[in-house]
Amino acid sequence: MNVILYIGHHKVGSTALQVFLAQNVCALLQAGILYPCVEMQGFSQLLARAIGEGDTNRWLPANPREPHSALAYRMIAEVSDRPIPPQFKMLPSARQMLHAIRQQVDYLKPHTVILCSEAFANFGDVDPDLIPLLRTAFPDAPVQIYCALRRPDDYLTAWHGQRIKVGEKIPPLREAGPRQYEGTIHSDYRRVVAPWIEKLPNAQLHLRNYGDVRVAGGSPADFFAQIGVTLPEGLFPAGHHNPSLPLAAMEIKRRANLVLPRGEAEKLAQHILKTKTEIDAVQDSQIEMFGPSMRTGLLDQFTPVAAYLNTISEKAAFFPDIDQIAAPRPVPELEAAKHYLSQLDAGKMPTNALKTFIASLQRDFNSTN
Repeated sequence: MNVILYIGHHKVGSTALQVFLAQNVCALLQAGILYPCVEMQGFSQLLARAIGEGDTNRWLPANPREPHSALAYRMIAEVSDRPIPPQFKMLPSARQMLHAIRQQVDYLKPHTVILCSEAFANFGDVDPDLIPLLRTAFPDAPVQIYCALRRPDDYLTAWHGQRIKVGEKIPPLREAGPRQYEGTIHSDYRRVVAPWIEKLPNAQLHLRNYGDVRVAGGSPADFFAQIGVTLPEGLFPAGHHNPSLPLAAMEIKRRANLVLPRGEAEKLAQHILKTKTEIDAVQDSQIEMFGPSMRTGLLDQFTPVAAYLNTISEKAAFFPDIDQIAAPRPVPELEAAKHYLSQLDAGKMPTNALKTFIASLQRDFNSTN
């Protein structure tokens, strides 16, 4: 039996892979590939599908969709003050979850076990001993570790945008910049990878540049190609999940988070995603989120990290375009936001609060930006 640990990073297609695995869990199991459950909702879903409807391409609840994120966040919460994200509900203890995985391995005897969560990227930062604790679910099996990493300017833009999308009240990157992420897994990728290498020295590491992942066809395609597992026929295809807000709309949503109730700000995000094809927005690749000086600082900060990645990667230069970190994009964020905002019809917002907010924001941008 082989054990495959997908450990992230964040914003590199982990949701698409998790959904693919969860929606095809029965067919994969019949082929000897186990994507194990960890709690009762997941087991109930699996049982219902096994005896009745079979696999499904409908959107699943968080617990069965991302079981190993539930596991990872429970393990993190038990050794730190970090809370479990609210979408994961009524979780048993980490010990019970690991025992559940062990029982499935013993009874089902798969040739491949896949644990998949971007939250595993936090283990080394929170407590490296979580890594051997996870290993106790399969103490004797050979392990492969898959980790995808994104060039830091693109990654920080995506991660910061995810935080804004879910409603966090944070400053823009052009003001706070990369400084707020210094000394974390979000800027120092050594903190993601090195503890896994140290704690599991015999594991095979697949370190992947996210640009190469996209060229390969996305996270599920690249993941299975790298680990050398052949998939059965007839699976539901991987889709695009956890869509990001357009960068041109990011400042609009960020300001909404600051002044609107959380529910209203969430409705704005849904409206932006629903109508984004109707807007003539500046393309993400053209929008500058940092500014020249911050980009130069980010390159200086990341250079030793890149050197480390080169030493553990199969490629001479893991990020061959690293110098592009310092190259500003042509359109400043506020200019792109103003252009986007000018095309929004305040009267078509889904609630009165959003109608008032958009109209007020349009006046502010016209007078000050």
